[in-house]
Amino acid sequence: MDVQKGAKVGLISRIDYGSKGFRQALINIAFDTFKSEGTHFNILVGGVVSQKAIIEEMKAFVKRSLNGSSKKKKKRTSEERFAKKNELEETFLKKIAQRLAKVIPITTCVDPDNPKQEKSVDLYIVPSPAFDGDVGEKITHFLAEIRPDIRPSNSGGDRLPVKYVNKLIWALTPQKAVWMRGDYYSTAVERVIKDKRKQTSQGSPDLFVVGGFGSSIQKPQGELEYQYVSVPACHRLEEVRVSENQIGVGILEFPLDDSSYLYRVYNFKDLVSQELSFVVAPNGTTVLQKKIIEAIKSRGWVTRGLLKYDTGASAEEIERALTNLIKKKTFRRMGENWPGIYCQTGSQKYYFDLAYIQQRLKYAPYNGQMQEDRIVSFACLHAGSVETDYGFFVNKLPEIILRSGASILVDAGDTKEGTRHNLMMKGEIVAGMNNTKQELVAANMVGGVMLKVFKARFLTTLTGVDTKEISTESAIYDLTDRCLIRFVYILGNHDTWEAEDGHDPLVVFHLNLSAFLAKEINALLLSKKLMPPTNLQELVNGKIERREYFDLPSGLKVSLQHPYMARAKTTSIRPQEMLVFARSKGCQVVIGANFHVSETVLDWDMDLGQRVGQEIGTIKHGSHFERHKMKTVDQGVGYLRIRSKGGRIYMTESAFYGGSKQVPPVDNLAIINSFLMGLDVDSVKDLNKS
Repeated sequence: MDVQKGAKVGLISRIDYGSKGFRQALINIAFDTFKSEGTHFNILVGGVVSQKAIIEEMKAFVKRSLNGSSKKKKKRTSEERFAKKNELEETFLKKIAQRLAKVIPITTCVDPDNPKQEKSVDLYIVPSPAFDGDVGEKITHFLAEIRPDIRPSNSGGDRLPVKYVNKLIWALTPQKAVWMRGDYYSTAVERVIKDKRKQTSQGSPDLFVVGGFGSSIQKPQGELEYQYVSVPACHRLEEVRVSENQIGVGILEFPLDDSSYLYRVYNFKDLVSQELSFVVAPNGTTVLQKKIIEAIKSRGWVTRGLLKYDTGASAEEIERALTNLIKKKTFRRMGENWPGIYCQTGSQKYYFDLAYIQQRLKYAPYNGQMQEDRIVSFACLHAGSVETDYGFFVNKLPEIILRSGASILVDAGDTKEGTRHNLMMKGEIVAGMNNTKQELVAANMVGGVMLKVFKARFLTTLTGVDTKEISTESAIYDLTDRCLIRFVYILGNHDTWEAEDGHDPLVVFHLNLSAFLAKEINALLLSKKLMPPTNLQELVNGKIERREYFDLPSGLKVSLQHPYMARAKTTSIRPQEMLVFARSKGCQVVIGANFHVSETVLDWDMDLGQRVGQEIGTIKHGSHFERHKMKTVDQGVGYLRIRSKGGRIYMTESAFYGGSKQVPPVDNLAIINSFLMGLDVDSVKDLNKS
């Protein structure tokens, strides 16, 4: 336990061995990722083979074998033929298992029980009746006889304990072969979970992990009675049976302190989308042959007519170049990655050799320095409401920001409760909290969070540093700028209620937040005998932004949204709609709220690449309105870490943090009674007279 700080679990799904979409390069990069992450065990959640492809290949093998043997021997009885058929099928499936034993890499890690030794990392395979079928289940068991690190699990789902952190994962795979097509990623995933919850007699796990659907979703517990993640596919998507969209792998990280788990998703779809770019022409190719190769890489296939159009060469020149290219054998070595080409009879289309691309083509890894953005987001603070968890916001949010290393704090709307719909008369607002006072309270709350973060980072930076070394105004300015977190917010529907009365929403909030921070930072600098910069107020003003679109330091574009809509039964509808809306602005990151529920949804776009949408819950634990609509909320804040390069997202890490327990609403009567109890008898008499 001194070695293993928490637990990491690698998640992979749908390698679909045997299908046209299988890619050895994807398997290699997936297990390289597990190795670099240091996962303690891995789970293949459905799709170890493509049932359809394996059965077709098996039938052909059995037919060839039976026909071949029948010529040499006397004719068999039907019983003998049936027995021989079963024997041949088993032989074939064992051969597939032997191939898979070479296909799936073995990874190792430090043995937590003996830090001086390494041990092989176990791979649990949970076959899917829908995607693997009986043949996949049999292959998995044959594979386990060859590889001791392979652990076959129950087909359709299995419960897997996570040592050292005392967690239980329930890995589920689809049971049914046919699924209704739909636009929303959560529909099929939640259907699998709901079916299992109805069928089982066992208790709830800490987390459901669902594979098979090629999606990436993280849904915390709150609105739903359970929490889950879905796992991307790890093959080239050739056939869309549901809403397959994601290619990659996932990492679950459970901290040792029992705080919320982290879910990292590594995006491989950019690699797959450009896999032909990794083809390198062999030595000795002519200029025209190189043009032909580039044409095939660009188009995927070509005809002589297209090549004549693309290259400008004559038909005779193209014919000679193609003939010589076809003769060049496939090979892979340093600086060369040549799959060879062939002509499809009938259509006269020229392709690269698919078998080479599936089994031998090597993807170039992501090179160069990655850029990283870290964001902590809250929404629906509803300052002034009796239901808001003020203690969680003021005390826990700074800890979350500091622990995560976030450089940006986002407020996705509904900063205050507002006064419409007779909320004050209904007792849903803290006594006396009109719009102005709500904005003042919100400014103090957000300012208090930002100030706590600033102080912690400022004092950490000063540790062991002689203040004389940073005595210049520019040095103090730079230090202050680095330690003060950037705050970006938008208006929510509760905030804009007062606009109908001719008031600009959150002006009081903005001005007082800026003034509060400048005053407190000024005092802190003076206490450390550092002269505050003359333009300190300007610096603080620049850190507080109200905008719906902004750029991250990496250059990724963010859309903040607060749709004036209600939540839906299908949980991923709103995050997906927000992603669609933000696409027209070229935004790869979307953070939205108003539905009081949380969810992270990933979506790959053919132009923008990987995109992430994070829906943020509320700081409330509920409300009178929601309880009487039988709605449960997701209370807490969201965290997002994004690694990217050149505007393309490579990895996302997300988590949701909420209050450890529900707090009761503020009691207005208790506030007054507490005030009265603090007064002496004469004061109470004077109060009554007044």
